[in-house]
Amino acid sequence: MSPSPTTEKDEGRNWDRSLASIPIELYPIALLAAALRLFRLDSESYWVDEVVSVTTATSNTPFELLISVPGNDPHPPLYYLLLSGWTAVFGTTELATRLLSALVGIATVVVLYGVGRRLFDREVGAIAAVFVAVSPFHIWYSQEVRMYNLLALLTALSFYWFVRMQTERPADEEGVRDDIWYVVSTVLLGYTHVFGLFVILAQNAYVFARYLVRIVPRSRLTVRRWITLEGITALLLAPWLVRLGRRTVAAHGDETSNVSWIPLPTAETVREMFAAYLGGYLFGESFPLFVSLVVVGCLVLALSSERATASGSDRQDAPVNAMYVVVLWFVVPILVPIALSHVVAPIFVDRYSIGASLAFFLLIAIGVRTFSRPSLRYAVVGVLLVGLALPLPAYYQNDQKEQWRGAAADVESNVDDNDVVLVSRPFTERTFSYYFDQSDVPTVRISPDASADEIRASVDGHDDVWIVLSYTGSSTNQRILEAVEGRAEYRGPVAVKRYNGITVVQFERTSDGG
Repeated sequence: MSPSPTTEKDEGRNWDRSLASIPIELYPIALLAAALRLFRLDSESYWVDEVVSVTTATSNTPFELLISVPGNDPHPPLYYLLLSGWTAVFGTTELATRLLSALVGIATVVVLYGVGRRLFDREVGAIAAVFVAVSPFHIWYSQEVRMYNLLALLTALSFYWFVRMQTERPADEEGVRDDIWYVVSTVLLGYTHVFGLFVILAQNAYVFARYLVRIVPRSRLTVRRWITLEGITALLLAPWLVRLGRRTVAAHGDETSNVSWIPLPTAETVREMFAAYLGGYLFGESFPLFVSLVVVGCLVLALSSERATASGSDRQDAPVNAMYVVVLWFVVPILVPIALSHVVAPIFVDRYSIGASLAFFLLIAIGVRTFSRPSLRYAVVGVLLVGLALPLPAYYQNDQKEQWRGAAADVESNVDDNDVVLVSRPFTERTFSYYFDQSDVPTVRISPDASADEIRASVDGHDDVWIVLSYTGSSTNQRILEAVEGRAEYRGPVAVKRYNGITVVQFERTSDGG
């Protein structure tokens, strides 16, 4: 028989006070999360975005990361500042930099357990945590040098302190501590990613919904206290909010932005987002239909469960409507940016919603918890864990990122000083050059709209030509290759090597130039 909600709340408070009372079920979950995130952590080279993170963090001073970089990068500066300090101590190898993301991912699993336990009970917290521990979506971003996993962790922390504020008296020492930690975690969230602002919006929607819907109880978090906390948070976020506002106005005025690559979200975008949460990008067309049906069934059960539909009288003793918190946590950070994408400019990408994915797994855990028979709950959890784990062997065994390390090493081992390297997209030159340790050999960036004459001119006076093709379509690749083939003094391709997402083509200069 499961412990009562009241007992769970009391146990949650004791757990908050002492590390010695960490529940036994959290240890294997945390170990599982650690094993899956640390395994083959450095097996692949950086891809384009990871090199952006590393070079941004290491080539700028902390002052520049705070002031200058946000003007050119679409993301706030916190992750770059954190990575800058981390690399100063541990270095810039793939293992060192990805270790930061892995540790953040492990912490996210632990914090989500705490959120689920405080909102519902130990079982919901454990089920949600183990789902995230095994989730290919979260493992992927726990092994990537980007800020998305930090966004997930700070989202969970912000909601954890948000929920605690509903239950602790503001005059108590713990209540004041909760206020401080909420502001700290939420400000850090806002400085991590713009989608953190939608998390804050979801929390505000919950607080002010008490005046609109009866399902939100009056908690110990008064509106006056909440407005004060949000005012402090907004004041601390003001430098970034001002810059973001200017960028939004510029984007609305059809000026070129650094997120112009994002497509307009559609219904298919939403479907792909849910598939990504479950590791669908690794399944392709063979994503298990049965697992999808089980997930949908759990979500329906969660939203229609007694916990979600209990009357107002049943909730008088509860300081927070747990289900409503989770639903807003899930819905707002997805629907609001999709709506803004259609009104202002496209901003929605599935990985940006990683914070909302935590609520998604919480809802699934709530649905599992509705089954009265423990054996049935275990069976459903087992099916879902198998479904989540199925793509992991392919994830670890096959290359998932572009293999710039291998491509650069291949060119470097065969190139001569008088050769030239052409890179098919300007933004990939930084990634190739990161691994290419031949400063005497020029690397030329080819614009997507470069003419054949411009491409031919770039090889004038050089011996062999090495063309690195990536992020270009077949027609662009063919145009670049034909431009070099059109030069009488070159023959080839004499060698074509393919890596994941990259093709290296070599043209050889003839001895007689004809």
